[in-house]
Amino acid sequence: MKLLVTGGTGFIGSHLAEEGLRRGADVSVLGLTDRPEEQANAALLASNGARIVSGSITDEALCRQAAAGVTHVFHLAVAMREGAKADEYFERINLDGTRALLEAASAGPIERFVYCSTIGIYGHRAPGITREESPLSPGNVYERTKVAAERMVREFAASHRLPFTILRPADVYGPRDQRLLKLFKGVSRGRFPLFGAGRGRRHMVYVDDVVSAFFQAAERPEAEGDAMIVAGPAACTLQELVDEVASATGAARFGIRLPLGPMLAVAAVVEDASRVLHVEPPIYRRRMDFFWSDSEFDTSRARRLLAWEPRIDIREGIRRTLDDYRRLGQVA
Repeated sequence: MKLLVTGGTGFIGSHLAEEGLRRGADVSVLGLTDRPEEQANAALLASNGARIVSGSITDEALCRQAAAGVTHVFHLAVAMREGAKADEYFERINLDGTRALLEAASAGPIERFVYCSTIGIYGHRAPGITREESPLSPGNVYERTKVAAERMVREFAASHRLPFTILRPADVYGPRDQRLLKLFKGVSRGRFPLFGAGRGRRHMVYVDDVVSAFFQAAERPEAEGDAMIVAGPAACTLQELVDEVASATGAARFGIRLPLGPMLAVAAVVEDASRVLHVEPPIYRRRMDFFWSDSEFDTSRARRLLAWEPRIDIREGIRRTLDDYRRLGQVA
């Protein structure tokens, strides 16, 4: 396997690249190295033999360079959590970047192009159990560009005979995750503000389970041309997630509970004002999704087509994540 991982200096991408190296693959990583965590991931992967191609997915020449001779592509490079950015920013990276990569990949002997989508395309509050065929309800520009990029991958693959698989991961967590680090830090100090009742369901999936799904998607003939949800063994409520983190860290209390409604309004105002001022907002609408999301997912298609099983439950996943945070001195 000659593997290219875009977004490979990020959280999930670095784990995918690392697993590729463990399996003896020739691994190339295309990603940014602007942030300290990206630089650390790039250094880790380079020290283990990965080729690092530093830059943006929107650079067509860089895409051709990175994709030259590869047999498998895991495409994760994305604009996702940036606040106060115009829609064009997300469209340029998530759509133009995907198009540039597809064009570059079509020139080589690609055996499988695995595109990383998101369960966010179904919306953030869905009654019952969500399945692949459930109605789509993207609520922001990131999710809308993901829907459009999925369609782009399908259409390009059909016209260029490019073997592809689309995976839609749920909320991924584990070592190197900078997003949940704030939760762990806050809870461990008894200072985490829980907005709302915490009854919304969250279907977390540990990063190792996501990694195994990607490699199965790269190899299984049954997965070609299909899209699958990838989620953990079971959903939990936000309150249960916070309680598990509190138990793992030994915190006597997680913090304080605050009303959700006013914070949603504040986030909207701050985001809109920051966009006008061209500054990064400290809080914005998508950040508050964490507190009011309510969804649960059916993973039977992935289990069947990938011969895959999520193995790490939320308690074990939190323990492993905390161990790594503590190893790095990020959580006491």
